[in-house]
Amino acid sequence: MPWIRAGLKRLALCVLSAAAATAQHSPMPVGEIGAQWIYNNIELSQNGGWSNQNGGSIFGQYFVEGTGRGMLGVVGQFAGSASQSGSLYTLMAGPRVSINWRRARLVFHADYRIGVDHARVNAISQSGAPASITSNGFAWGSGGFGVDAPVTRRYIVNLFQMDILSLAVPQFRGGSSSEGDLRVSAGITLRLGQR
Repeated sequence: MPWIRAGLKRLALCVLSAAAATAQHSPMPVGEIGAQWIYNNIELSQNGGWSNQNGGSIFGQYFVEGTGRGMLGVVGQFAGSASQSGSLYTLMAGPRVSINWRRARLVFHADYRIGVDHARVNAISQSGAPASITSNGFAWGSGGFGVDAPVTRRYIVNLFQMDILSLAVPQFRGGSSSEGDLRVSAGITLRLGQR
């Protein structure tokens, strides 16, 4: 059946052409490092007390797999923020998926991170004296999503990133409780090398 053989040859030619075009896409970067401004909105108690904190973070990402358009990486981040009502420090890492949408010149990414937190809550005691309690615990991110805008091949502006973290917050009545933290951030990134 010559028409089947001809069709298979065309299919093989199309697959080879697509593979060559994918290989000619922009090379995959080795990694990224960056700094961000962050805003945390932490629930401090079961009664609805909130702490609005400003701070910063540094992060690094190493790309494991990809074609330059869709990439899988491992990201690590150290972040700290504070206000009069307390402070929060986190050290977290996990996988990140990035998709380069060339038509809009944007990079969308999503990640899931786990790590540790150190939280402090400040208050005024019943006698009117300042009081402070701290706790260390396990923290995890249940859905980080962000959008980046590449300025050049090496420099990227992080337009925004939103994370919803679960972490241990100390309670004045004793112990700590797992509370929610909405974290919004923006910053700049330096892309390292290509391969």
